[in-house]
Amino acid sequence: MVIKFQDKQYELISKIKTMGSGNIELYAACDATKREGARYTVACVNDMELARKLVPVTTKNNTSCTFKDLYDSFNADGRYYIVFSHADGRSLQQAMDKGNYRLQERLLLMKNIYAQIFLLNMPECFVYEALRKENIVLDDSLGVRFNYFFTEINYYWQVQEKDLINRAGGIVHELFARELEQKKSRDLAEFVMDLDEGRYGYLWDCYVAYDEVYETVLAKTEHRELESGRFWWRAWERFKKMLPTVRTALAAALIVSAAIYLLWSLPNPALSDNGVSFGQIGTLKIKEMEQTR
Repeated sequence: MVIKFQDKQYELISKIKTMGSGNIELYAACDATKREGARYTVACVNDMELARKLVPVTTKNNTSCTFKDLYDSFNADGRYYIVFSHADGRSLQQAMDKGNYRLQERLLLMKNIYAQIFLLNMPECFVYEALRKENIVLDDSLGVRFNYFFTEINYYWQVQEKDLINRAGGIVHELFARELEQKKSRDLAEFVMDLDEGRYGYLWDCYVAYDEVYETVLAKTEHRELESGRFWWRAWERFKKMLPTVRTALAAALIVSAAIYLLWSLPNPALSDNGVSFGQIGTLKIKEMEQTR
C-alpha cells in the first residue's frame, strides 16, 4: 500500500502493531520512489478526535526544528498520518538482558541517551515514550536512536517533568545495578540517591549532574581505582568464597594429625601374664609399682 501526500510517497512494508485501543496502526515504511528498506514508522490515526489532540505535538510548525525524528504529518483518506524515523537494531532491553557491557560502556551508553534526548529537543510526551527500554535502539558504537510507538498515548497529556526524571532514573538503576549493589562507586550511589530523593527539578539538571559523574567514575575506572579487578582484590574475594572449604579441610587435617601422632607415640603392646602394660601414652609417662609376692 502506498500513501501519497503532495510530492511524497510512502510505501507501507509491514504492520508493526496496533495501539491506542485500536485507534492507531503502526507500519514500517519506506520511500516508494527509492525502496531502500524500512526507514520510517508511519502512524495511521483513525480517530479524528485523537488526531486533533496530537496535532500540536506532531506538526513541524509546532515542534522544534531539531526534532529530526519527526519527518512528516498530514491528512489523507480521512485519516491523520504521522511519519517518524524508524530505528532498526538491538533495543536497550535486549542489551540489558544479555548483560555483557563493561562499566565504561554502560557509562557512555547512559550519557548518549541523555545527550540524544536533548539534541532532538522533542515534546515531553515523546521524551516519555522514547525513554522506554524497548524504544531505545543501540548501534555497535553505542550510539542511540529512538522509536515512537505511542505505547502510553493515554498518558501523553499528563506527562510532567518528574515523570521524565523517574523514567530516566529507572534506566540508571538498571544499568548500574551491579555497582550499586556491591557499593563499588560512591559517585554513582550519590547520584542515584539524589534522583530517588527528587533533588533534581528538571531532566536537564539530571543530565548535567550525570555528566560530572560520568567523567569522575570513568577517570577512576581507567586508573583501576574503582573496579574490583585488581589482583589483591580478586585473590581476597576468592579466599572468602573458599573459606568454608578451607576451614573444613584444616579441621580434618588436625584430626588426622592428632590420630597419627597418638598412633606413632604408642608402643606396641606386649602381652604378659599380668596383661597389657604400657610405659608411656603420648607425653604421659606411667610408673609401675613393683609387686612383692
